[in-house]
Amino acid sequence: MSRAYCLAILLLLSSFSAALAQVQSDAGRPRRTQTPATATETGDRQLTTAEASAAARNLYDSGVKYGRAGLFKQAAERFEQAVKLNPDYADAYLGLGHAYYDLHQWEQAIENLNTGLVLKPNDKIGTDLLADARLMLERQKGSREKIALEANDAVDLTDGSTASLVRPPSSTIRTKPANDPALTKVYRVGPGDILDVRLTDAASAQPTLFTITPSGLLEHPDLSAPLPSAGFTTEEITSRIEDDLKRQSSTKHPNVSVAVNEYASHTILVSGLVKEPGPKILKREAIPLYVVVADAQPLPEADRVTVRRNESNESYVIDLLKPSEMNMLVRPADVITVQANPQQFFYVSGEVKSPGEKSFRRGLTLTQAIIAAGGLNKNPKEARLARDSGRGFLVQSRYKLKDIDSGKVPDPLVQPGDRIIIVK
Repeated sequence: MSRAYCLAILLLLSSFSAALAQVQSDAGRPRRTQTPATATETGDRQLTTAEASAAARNLYDSGVKYGRAGLFKQAAERFEQAVKLNPDYADAYLGLGHAYYDLHQWEQAIENLNTGLVLKPNDKIGTDLLADARLMLERQKGSREKIALEANDAVDLTDGSTASLVRPPSSTIRTKPANDPALTKVYRVGPGDILDVRLTDAASAQPTLFTITPSGLLEHPDLSAPLPSAGFTTEEITSRIEDDLKRQSSTKHPNVSVAVNEYASHTILVSGLVKEPGPKILKREAIPLYVVVADAQPLPEADRVTVRRNESNESYVIDLLKPSEMNMLVRPADVITVQANPQQFFYVSGEVKSPGEKSFRRGLTLTQAIIAAGGLNKNPKEARLARDSGRGFLVQSRYKLKDIDSGKVPDPLVQPGDRIIIVK
């Protein structure tokens, strides 16, 4: 075998060994790089979760700022985004419920406050807001209840009495008058009201007065931002001021008290047959109609009052001499008109000196009706009083005149439209 041939064999074997080593190296490489790749993917997932939590916190802080500025819709949008990024973010759910509360969207407020309180059950503000939102939802549902109108267009009041309803246009929604007694015990601040706000521990400090702005804000220099106050009680405003001061600093803050110094936002209008017509200011969410009428001092010829309800755009005609009807509650922006009854008549025929149509007045009795007809003619014995049943039929009652004269039976009252026939 030649020397050149042996060298060629050796070179071939060397190349084969190198190629084999390279193949073995390539075959083992995936196993060596697999673990670092998995670790990198895990690290990416952890980073994404942290970023989501941080973004949710930023959105929450932004929502709080919008809420303090009275931009409740924008606040709700931020809180919505926050809970989508972090479904376990209790404060974001509570903030969202608070924003919906400020927007008077009670069902959404209740849903989100419930979720937040499941995650953070000891949150006092959320608990109080939830109770108030539930109360407001019940009131809203009660004010929207439809009623079936009877043939005489009577409206049932909460105490079982009825008031005549003047039919509004067909597009107007008909609802019951809201006679919720709780409304007579609460006042919710509104634009124009002047509040006495005290932030002090010293009894000698002078109170400071602040007027609620037309947009419903309380602008106080110690607050981080103007405080939405329209629609809240003084107790609720006090709590909101305390919360704002606590968020600003962990140090001790002065005691907070809030009271209404001057009422201005809740007004009604009284007109008609009264000595003192004009706008009147309410110091509660509602007061009974008889209080309004007594304050305005009705004139002697006044017989009825019409209440034009601002909330539902309906009119109710109330009899001044019926206490059960006069208990109807008057709400802010209602219009009250005191009037005389329209001219009404009754009719007399038979054995009287001056039969015919006679003017009716309240409290008229059968004996007085006979006198108004000129008195009896000859010596009749019986009076027959026919009255409309309300369904187009006449219902007749008979009275012995001598029994009325002797006092054995009461002198019956006459009603408008009655037909009286005096017979022998």
